Amino acid sequence: MAVFGRFYFKKTTNGNLIGEYSNHNMMENQTESADLIEFTGNFVGKYKTTWREDDLPIITDLTIQHKAGSNGRIFDLKWKRGNEELFIGQGFLCDNILIGDYTDKETFSKINNPQ
Repeated sequence: MAVFGRFYFKKTTNGNLIGEYSNHNMMENQTESADLIEFTGNFVGKYKTTWREDDLPIITDLTIQHKAGSNGRIFDLKWKRGNEELFIGQGFLCDNILIGDYTDKETFSKINNPQ
């Protein structure tokens, strides 16, 4: 089933991320946090992120990088578990908050490769 969602992340003093997300199937926002693993600059880097689904913790790897050709103004995000991409998103900064949207890998592929 397709997932269309939105999120925000704030950076803590220690470089970790805290935020909230929701998607079209939800009736409320939920929290997501990400522990910094490897820092490249600003929000760019690798994180171990956690959120809840059906009261169970979901732990994935989150990679944030600059979108190619955006001069650092747009960010690409990928949430992966092992080698499996779960979600793909894009975001931008507003007042030092990373704001964006995300979708599942299959929907992202259909949007970017229409046939």
